Amino acid sequence: MSTEAAETKNEALCCEGKLGELWAAAEKCAQREPMKCSGVAFLSGFLLAVLPVGWIVAALVRIAFSIARPLLVVLGAMKALEEIEKRRLP
Repeated sequence: MSTEAAETKNEALCCEGKLGELWAAAEKCAQREPMKCSGVAFLSGFLLAVLPVGWIVAALVRIAFSIARPLLVVLGAMKALEEIEKRRLP
């Protein structure tokens, strides 16, 4: 088996399901219209470089952690109430 065939087989095993379908569609598009796909890739990379992605991710993490504490308290209280209800009933 040639090296290209082995690499293709490994890629196929790695990307199964919907991700594999998306990968195959992207490869077909790149083969049919390489300039268009290169332009889209360049613009996507440029936008990711210009946008403050780090700040956006940091803000989302901060929001998630600020929501997590009260949520855990509420879930703990609900679980405690369930346990009390279960012990009351014979």
